[in-house]
Formats: sequence, structure tokens, C-alpha cells
Amino acid sequence: MDKSTLITKLSLKYGFILAAVSLVISFTLYFINPVMLYTNFALPFIILIVFIALLVFSGITIRKEVGGYWTFGEAFKSFLIIALILAITSVLYNVVLMTLIDPDLPARAAAAIEESQRSMMEKFGMASEQIDEAMAKAGNMQEKLTPTFKNSFTSFGVSIAMYGVLALILAAILKKKEPVTFNSLPEQEG
Repeated sequence: MDKSTLITKLSLKYGFILAAVSLVISFTLYFINPVMLYTNFALPFIILIVFIALLVFSGITIRKEVGGYWTFGEAFKSFLIIALILAITSVLYNVVLMTLIDPDLPARAAAAIEESQRSMMEKFGMASEQIDEAMAKAGNMQEKLTPTFKNSFTSFGVSIAMYGVLALILAAILKKKEPVTFNSLPEQEG
């Protein structure tokens, strides 16, 4: 098997593993509190850090399995395949969750988000009129959370863009050139 095919195969393998981890985390958080992911500001950052660590681990493992060396392009391709799998899984999970499993979730999450934002603005001492104006500018949260084609496509695009930037950064960090070895030169006769 050539190196490119092996990288693709391993990237698919680790992409599906990370997608499964993502689903387990998402379902766990949903069963603990369905709106927690939408109202807890620290949680998405913690999840992001966990996934960066998992991506780095996957990248190092794939690099080892293909011989210990890979170019920036090979590393980027690998991370992009994993990112594509994660983005598709995330969009499908949200569509299934919010249309089949819990169709009321967009409304409950929107109400929880608005309550959380209103509470935060009150803590900062904003006047009631200012809060109402800010909430009006934010728009209808339920419409933004409902899994329509437009919202799902936008979510997929944002995910790919974010993972693409992350893939560039990780590929630059984890690329490793094979050392150049020089064959001994034949002795010159004299």
C-alpha cells in the first residue's frame, strides 16, 4: 500500500473514532442537561481543548504508522479528512437530535440562552431598555437553532472553516521531514 493510500485509510479510521467520541460526549451532556451546552460558556472551550489534544494524538499516531515522517501536505490532508468526518457527524447529530429525538430542544435552548444572556447583562449593570435592545439585535435564537437546511449548511461551513484553520496549524506543527542521508562518495584515485 502506498503512503498516500495509507494516510487516507488511517485518517478515515481516526476520523470515525473521533466522531464516535464526539457523539458519546454530546449524548452524555444532553442526558445530563439538554441545554447545558448552550448556556455554559466554559464547556465549549473545554471540549475544544479535548478535541485538539485528540487530534494531536491522532496526528502523531498516523505519522508513526506511515513511517515516522510526513510532509505538510500529507499532514494537512489527514487532518482535513478527519475534520470532514467530524463536521458531517456534528451536523447529522444536530439534525437527528433536534428533529427526531427532541424537537422541542431548539425552543428550550433558545429560552435558556436568552435567560442566560439577560442575566449576564443585568450583572454588568445594563438598563432594562439596553438589554431589550441587545436581545432584539441578537435575533430569534430559536430560528437560529432549528435545524433547517440553511442552518445546517451554515453550521457545516463554519465547522469546516474552523477545522481547516486547525488542520493548517496542526499540519505545520506535526510535519516531520525525513532526514537527508548522504551516501559515501567513492574514493578518488590519484
